[in-house]
Amino acid sequence: GRDPIDMARFRPNVVIRGTRPFEEDTWRAIRIGGTRGTVLHLVKGCPRCKQSCTDQRTGERHVEPLETLATFRALNPRSAEDVYFGQNAVPQGEGGTIHVGDAVEVLTRGEPIWDAE
Repeated sequence: GRDPIDMARFRPNVVIRGTRPFEEDTWRAIRIGGTRGTVLHLVKGCPRCKQSCTDQRTGERHVEPLETLATFRALNPRSAEDVYFGQNAVPQGEGGTIHVGDAVEVLTRGEPIWDAE
């Protein structure tokens, strides 16, 4: 195996734990924070750039994680160079405040979207 990579290399805004790997690919809308929580619409997969190959603490550049992700996450039929990890999401309405530890509910599911048409 390869050495673990710090999650910060992916620059996430929200990290959801306790799901199957890549389960979020089929989520279309989620609510974070209970019945009065914030609804997020997951609009498409997030293609990763070379920035995720840079260690933010040291500035060192590596081939990982893109080299490994490219072996099974190059999912855009229109671009073999796009490697996906995570989802782009937009809040419904004005959004709201979410907190670490808030419950996450999947509201709708659908086919994965890898690129805007």
